[in-house]
Amino acid sequence: MNEVLLAHSQSKSGRIDTVADHLRSVAARAAEYASAFGAADEARLAGMVHDLGKYGSLFQQRLEGRAEHVDHWSAGAWHALTFQAKGLAAALAVQGHHIGLQWAEKADLAKLNPAKWDPKMHEQRRLSETSVDALLQRFDADGLTAVATASSLYDHADKRVSAMLDVRMLFSTLVDADFIETEAHFNAIGNEKLYRAPGPVLEPVKALELLLSHAGKLAQGPNVAADVKSLRSDLLRACLQAAPGPQDLFTLTAPTGAGKTLSMLAFALMHAAKHNLRRIVMVIPYLSIIEQTAQVYRGIFESSFGSGYVLEHHSLAGTRGKDDSEDVSQDRQRELSENWDAPIVVTTSVQFLESLFANRPSACRKLHRLAQSVVLFDEVQTLPTGLVIPILAALSRLSERYRATVVFATATQPAFSHLHEKVKQNCECGWQPREIVPAEFKLFDRARRTRIEWPDPGTPTPWLELADRLADAGNGQALCVVNLKRHALLLFQKLRELGVPDIELFHLSTSMCPAHRQAVLAEVRRLLDVGKPCRLISTQCVEAVLNLTLF
Repeated sequence: MNEVLLAHSQSKSGRIDTVADHLRSVAARAAEYASAFGAADEARLAGMVHDLGKYGSLFQQRLEGRAEHVDHWSAGAWHALTFQAKGLAAALAVQGHHIGLQWAEKADLAKLNPAKWDPKMHEQRRLSETSVDALLQRFDADGLTAVATASSLYDHADKRVSAMLDVRMLFSTLVDADFIETEAHFNAIGNEKLYRAPGPVLEPVKALELLLSHAGKLAQGPNVAADVKSLRSDLLRACLQAAPGPQDLFTLTAPTGAGKTLSMLAFALMHAAKHNLRRIVMVIPYLSIIEQTAQVYRGIFESSFGSGYVLEHHSLAGTRGKDDSEDVSQDRQRELSENWDAPIVVTTSVQFLESLFANRPSACRKLHRLAQSVVLFDEVQTLPTGLVIPILAALSRLSERYRATVVFATATQPAFSHLHEKVKQNCECGWQPREIVPAEFKLFDRARRTRIEWPDPGTPTPWLELADRLADAGNGQALCVVNLKRHALLLFQKLRELGVPDIELFHLSTSMCPAHRQAVLAEVRRLLDVGKPCRLISTQCVEAVLNLTLF
């Protein structure tokens, strides 16, 4: 077969990449990614053999439109297995780069015998070639070699979460490299590949200067009480004092209103400067908080660093309308979101946990970006309790092996420390984070400004009685939080029936689009600032409303 017949594919511009071209480029890019955690050789092996089956006769027929559903990956996975334990992680990555990462014990990969190619596999999987020797001869004829690695990320005998994460890291480098190189080929102009522009770099020293300048201006604001200013100043100071320390697992425990959102970012920026880290990922459970946080961060940084410096990644990102970052096109937003190629990423718990635990190439391709990073978790008490141990184990492994610093921030820190021994069964380091805020700061004692009265839990309050109380609220400013969206709407309607004017009555839930929620929050903020009547009925997305005092 000549080189033209061995074409990987032809781009719209007419550019032809041979199989060898594609394998070399993917191998080089995957190795570059994996160099961040010392696995460049293993990633290069995976990249070099991942499309070995494209040298097969049946795949050539597929390119010509004469065949469908051709398996061009199993041959490369088999070849990686010939390196025995040192090739198993690469084999899993190769086998899964189209169909999803497989469980070694149950995957078809486990049926492949490295000592002998089973001809039956050709019929069962519609392999591109009946003889793997023929594939390897063409591979060798193109001057390609697959070299065994000195060691492997993955220990197949290790059944812990930490080993799972190691395989996923290698998988992430391969699938992202394959996506990027394939995209560049199909976007080619003439005979030149067209690569997407890389995301901005973090520049943590300059970013920290901008952040501290912003915090200083807030501290001088006339509407902030002196005790709140002191509280925020001490929290910021504690974060800056802890930041030059070694990479580790941390907790940041501070009351609502103390300025965690800015203080933890200050910690992350100084910490990144100290340890030469590449990005900051903030994980937040509620969309409403994400929207506000990303908006504040963009306001601080994008005038100096340009658009794309802060990536907001969640299911509704890019739907804010005119208030969205106008300089970032939807295509650019999509590109940066695909593999988190941005210096500051603000995302949901769902997106983050899918990156850690999903097997789909599209979900896993951003995982390698977490190496050499700071991961900030806000409101960590919302983590799913049934998954806490594997989550903690995976994060501990990120810290131990991949130079990621993890911070758990909240006003109500969960008692995860007692899970240390159970976590240790899944990751050698267990879970023993260090608290950033010294106990002598007594932040919670200083922040106490409310009196809580718990009603009798056995005596429910009727909706009409609750509506009467809200309608008669002293100065007309009241917040009511309910669990369900339909309950929030019901109570809102009751207050309308009682004659509360629409200009004083507001409803907030995740049924509203982001632009609508932002408009409601802006008007609530305005009324609170001028002391006008304001009654807000909300679901638990009210966390965003509590953040009104922070920014």
